[in-house]
Amino acid sequence: MKQLSELDNIKFEGYVWLSDREKPEILNNQTFDFSKYEEGANLFIIEALLYNKENDKSVHITHTGKYHIQPFNLGDLSQDSELVDVNYLPHRLEGIKKVCFKQLWVPESDENCKIDDNGNGMKVLKMKGLIFTGFDYKTKK
Repeated sequence: MKQLSELDNIKFEGYVWLSDREKPEILNNQTFDFSKYEEGANLFIIEALLYNKENDKSVHITHTGKYHIQPFNLGDLSQDSELVDVNYLPHRLEGIKKVCFKQLWVPESDENCKIDDNGNGMKVLKMKGLIFTGFDYKTKK
């Protein structure tokens, strides 16, 4: 994706950190109007991690002078890839216990795992991505 306007208008869990804010805006199964932050706008999105559980779709947005928008459709991954759950502690995300991701591991040939002179050998799993999959919320007492 090259532009924010290409994003589906669907409900996301995650956060959007705007350039004029000290902390991110948390989305809890909500839509977000990305049209206000297109390239060249005064305000811009510094970073966003978004996940739509219904479509199993994740989007990572960063801005480094221009937008970098990386969508992942977890349902479209190849059969031989593996996903491993990992969780991290949040930073400036109030009410969030853990930030959840899936590591994407894909089998590939490896120079160190050759069995014969023809290059045949075992494949090894290599991590190809870290995909945001939502939050683990703190429970209220």
